[in-house]
Amino acid sequence: MRRAQHRAGRRTTTAWLVLTGTLVLAGCGSYPGVTEQSRYAHHLYGVLFVIATAIFLLVEGLIVWAALRYRRRDDTLPPQFHGNNLLEVGWTLGPLLIVAALFWFSWQAQHRVEAQTANPDVTVNVLGFQWQWAFTFQGEKVKVEEGKPPQDLTLKGTIARPPEIYLPVGRSIHFNLQSRDVIHSFYVPQFLFKRDAIPGHPNSFEVTIDKPGTYEGQCAEFCGLAHNRMHFNIRAVTEPEYRRWIEQQKRAAASGCPNDPTRGQITAENVAFDKDCLAAQAGRPFVLKFDNKDAGQSHNVAVYRNESASGGALFPGNVITGPSTITYDIKPLPKGNYFFRCDVHPQAMTGKLVVK
Repeated sequence: MRRAQHRAGRRTTTAWLVLTGTLVLAGCGSYPGVTEQSRYAHHLYGVLFVIATAIFLLVEGLIVWAALRYRRRDDTLPPQFHGNNLLEVGWTLGPLLIVAALFWFSWQAQHRVEAQTANPDVTVNVLGFQWQWAFTFQGEKVKVEEGKPPQDLTLKGTIARPPEIYLPVGRSIHFNLQSRDVIHSFYVPQFLFKRDAIPGHPNSFEVTIDKPGTYEGQCAEFCGLAHNRMHFNIRAVTEPEYRRWIEQQKRAAASGCPNDPTRGQITAENVAFDKDCLAAQAGRPFVLKFDNKDAGQSHNVAVYRNESASGGALFPGNVITGPSTITYDIKPLPKGNYFFRCDVHPQAMTGKLVVK
């Protein structure tokens, strides 16, 4: 008796777990996203869920009905029959109609999600590389470093400080994707969309963001050891705020060092600097606050004439073990481009010092 009760209890528990899991998984598709295109994907999720639920209830209902209706009462076999044209037509035509309906709804959603306008309001070129992203705003007239596309605004990040870009709400935004090394995947969960960046095979897509907010993106294709740190942030803002940010980036780019929005500061974290460019004024002392956030790790900031580090350091910054902070007083330097690095990790932690 106790064993029977125990088995019944286990079956009840299992049934509740299955039901709860089904409801939780069903809720995964209930988020409508924040773009115009994500609504089409969300609607498709709803259609698929309704059809899948109907099939589940039909199949499980037939199984339960057959188990109860034809459960064994004695050794006598129930009536047997062979061949039923109505059943055979039903289980052939039914799945065919279901698949055809799913194909139609999927094609409609894909067609709308893939649609691109002839003249988008904003075009962003995205370059994936191990292990970060670079964003270029096409058509923005900004003087950039040599070797970069002209008349473009380029932002890139490090593992310690992912890049953050601003985009306007309610505007068509066209993304061009490329990869410099291996396959990466541009994925923003709130967009309900991802697309691969494949070496030698440019990809593109377009979105219109409906809701202001900050949305974190990431690489969704395993691309190496630091794949899990390959993040970026998208801030969806109003058109005026977007234009103010663009102008701010133009002013930063005019300094020759667009990746140094916080002058006179640099941080080391996870064996990486938070920026790869520093800006200073020619002929004036340069005060640099260095924050080492790596517990138990030793870092410094040393300035050299060039990347070869020949001739010794122009400024050999003191090495500190984190977490710790130090302020460097660097002597005035003539105009030009210089090289800085961490002498403890000279391969992983480097950057450029622009003196103007």
